[in-house]
Amino acid sequence: MIKLTIPGRPISKSNFKLHNIHGQAWMPAKGKHSKYLAYENMIAGYINQQYQGEQIEEDLITVLKLYFPDKRMGDLHNYPKSICDGIEKSGIIKNDKQLKPVLLFNYIDKEEPRVEIFLYPVSKYDVSYTITEK
Repeated sequence: MIKLTIPGRPISKSNFKLHNIHGQAWMPAKGKHSKYLAYENMIAGYINQQYQGEQIEEDLITVLKLYFPDKRMGDLHNYPKSICDGIEKSGIIKNDKQLKPVLLFNYIDKEEPRVEIFLYPVSKYDVSYTITEK
């Protein structure tokens, strides 16, 4: 199991997309909308500081724990894309398609907003789901 921590408030990819006249989405490299690319690069940098191993070629069970400073978190389903793109950009995996399944949890931590990433190689770990009635 690999645990990685990215400090700071998580950033959603959908907030920074622009669309051309044909409706195609694109991510600008400059200006106020470039914040997403900076976040993706920041994720890659922190991962490269924390993980010194070989590039991982197998699929990984991925657990993302998002810690927000307050209840303003937006649509949680938009956060994994920015995080998974940052993981791929770090070079520890070849393609973010290797990150499956992705389990997403959200918490409030006013003092230390962050993203915790847990990667479990499918050759060593299995995941099961249990949903029980209250």
